[in-house]
Amino acid sequence: MTDRIMRSSKSVALAFVLGALVVGGVLGFTADRVMGRAEECSAQANRAAMRRRLADDLTLTPAQRAKLDTILDAKRSSMEALLAPVRPAMRAVGDTAALRIEGMLDPAQRVKFAAMRAAHEKREQEARVKGERYEDE
Repeated sequence: MTDRIMRSSKSVALAFVLGALVVGGVLGFTADRVMGRAEECSAQANRAAMRRRLADDLTLTPAQRAKLDTILDAKRSSMEALLAPVRPAMRAVGDTAALRIEGMLDPAQRVKFAAMRAAHEKREQEARVKGERYEDE
């Protein structure tokens, strides 16, 4: 009898720890996305800097740099195609986490959080207008 209770308690504790890890991961991911990045650290600037740094470190010729750009553009296109079907689900997870975050905040914090989310949405919209993705590569 006590052995069964011990196993049951361990199972509940394990489930709680795993649940806490999942929720913590989702909240961390969401907070990162909601708070966004500084304007000067846009994904496009990061991509260009990364490509430039790679080409410089490898001392690529102009022809090699052009090939590198072609390869990385193809990679990006393939990654976009892979991610397209799961983006709505990822957005839903983020929205759910944001609602849960709002639920734990006091009114002043909710106002600040809403402003943070609005700024994030604005940056995303500006990136879409430019034909870029806001998220990192």
